[in-house]
Amino acid sequence: MKVRETRVIYPINGRGGLYILIEGTQEEVYKGSADRMAIETANRNGWKGDGEASIGIPTRVGVQLYTRAYWFHEKQ
Repeated sequence: MKVRETRVIYPINGRGGLYILIEGTQEEVYKGSADRMAIETANRNGWKGDGEASIGIPTRVGVQLYTRAYWFHEKQ
């Protein structure tokens, strides 16, 4: 499992915040390892891992099947 992308984004059509893209195996993504890694990454980057967040499936071309996109909206 690896973090493919981490950056702060404030899009026009959304709330924005820290965006984290994690790619892993089916078990890592669905059993919670990816969630824990996203929270740890957010905390390391100065965002609240236990604060308000959104989780989704990335929709752009070229993204692997077992990938999750996380948005953290609150800074520490």
